[in-house]
Formats: sequence, structure tokens, C-alpha cells
Amino acid sequence: MYWIDSSFLEDIPSSCLVIPRQEFFNHPLYRRPDITNPYVTWQMGQDVTYVIHAFSSFLKELQEHVKTRLLEFQVTTHRGLVLPISVEQMKRLSNEMIIEKDGACVIVLHPQNWNELDIEMRHSLLLDYAKEWDRWEGEPCDDSIASHIADYANRFPIQDGSNCLAGTLFAVTGNEQVVHRWVHPETFLQTLKRSRYETVKDDTLRPNDVLTFWSDQGQLVHASYCVRQGLYFNKHGQVRFNPWKLINHDELMEHWGAYRLQIERRL
Repeated sequence: MYWIDSSFLEDIPSSCLVIPRQEFFNHPLYRRPDITNPYVTWQMGQDVTYVIHAFSSFLKELQEHVKTRLLEFQVTTHRGLVLPISVEQMKRLSNEMIIEKDGACVIVLHPQNWNELDIEMRHSLLLDYAKEWDRWEGEPCDDSIASHIADYANRFPIQDGSNCLAGTLFAVTGNEQVVHRWVHPETFLQTLKRSRYETVKDDTLRPNDVLTFWSDQGQLVHASYCVRQGLYFNKHGQVRFNPWKLINHDELMEHWGAYRLQIERRL
């Protein structure tokens, strides 16, 4: 898939689908985590008015200058699967794979160029990309950590979609089926209530407390589980590059301290 504006329409072949922006966001197919997360659709630039659902021969049908402009547009409008490349990686890539924009060199991934990469280069690019999403540092896991949490602590998911709310509910309930889900706020709050959690005014955190973080508009934006004082089971986002981690209080506040904190406790 590619982001475009109306200036591209005359150059786009009829062999692909050109989807108006609002229709794209309302379509059930394109709201699935395996689409929204790789393409980072929530960061789509305001200049994007259409989305191309392309098929295998799409890029080959474009004139070269149109293809170059299209790939540059993916960079400026924040499409996902745009990976930074190092000087060493550039030496091993063909020039036509490399897009230079605002002094930075990247590769805009699509099936054609992905299939041309060897396994070593694929690993190298994805490892660098993953490190842009989350730091690869977690607090050590020891025998005092509940076994169901220890099984997932400091590990990456194998699929997109599992979010912070799912990870927190998994820590609360021990239900392994929950940890892989994309849980919405009302479902999360209802499940907490059914697990006998209530909001407390006490600022002193206890083991098994749930920390929820709220925007000024009253939207639940994050949740984390207190394993013990100063240690939390946490997932910073819903993509597969966000691991389930044991983190300390400083890291939790670094990411979410700007939001209003509310503590939920099992009574």
C-alpha cells in the first residue's frame, strides 16, 4: 500500500485500487492490526488524500520519475515500512532501492525490493528498525516473579496487535489467551472491575496494583502492572517491535508521566 494525493491520480494505472482516505479508515479490512501496525496508519500525514492498494506489477507500470516521487511521498507522509539505512547497508543495496530525503537515506519497503534482499540484509534492516520502536533493555527476571509473567517478560510478540491493556489484563488474570489480543479501553476497565479492582486515592503503590494513564480529554492511553515496588510488567505499544518488559519506575514515567496517573487496586 502507498499513500498519495490527487496529483498522482493521472499517473496511477487502473490495475490497482485507489481508495479515498476516509473510506480507507472505515474499511474493516484496513483496520486490522496486520495492516494498521506495519503501515503505522495513525501517523498518516494530512497531505494524504488517497491510499493505493497495489498489486505485484504496480511499480513496474510507473514511469521512473513518478515512481521516485511516489516513494519520496511515502517518507514525507510517514508511511510505515520506511527503514533507515546505514552507510554499510547502502553499499550492499542497489541505487534504485535507496531514497534520499532531507539528508537521510532510507529504503521504502515493498514486495519487489524485499524479495531482492538476502536474508542477512533483511535481518540487519529489521533489527535496526526494531530498535527505533523500543529500547532493548529490561529489568532482570527472578524467582520472585509470578510464573505466568516470567514466561513473557522481556520477550517480543510474534504478531501485531497485542497492546498494553492486554498485557496488563494478562498479568492480572493469568489468562494466556488475553496477552495476544488488542483490548479496547471499555473492555479493559470492565474486566478490571470484574476482577475486583477499584480506583484508590493512595499514592503508595503495592504489588498487583494497576497503573492507568489518562489524557486531558479523559481517554485511557496506557496501563501497566505493578509487580513490586519500582518494578512493572509493561508493553509500550501494539506493534511486534514493542516487547513485554519488566521496567523500572523511571522508564515508565519517561514514556507516560505526562498523563494523569490513576491507581487501580484489588480490594
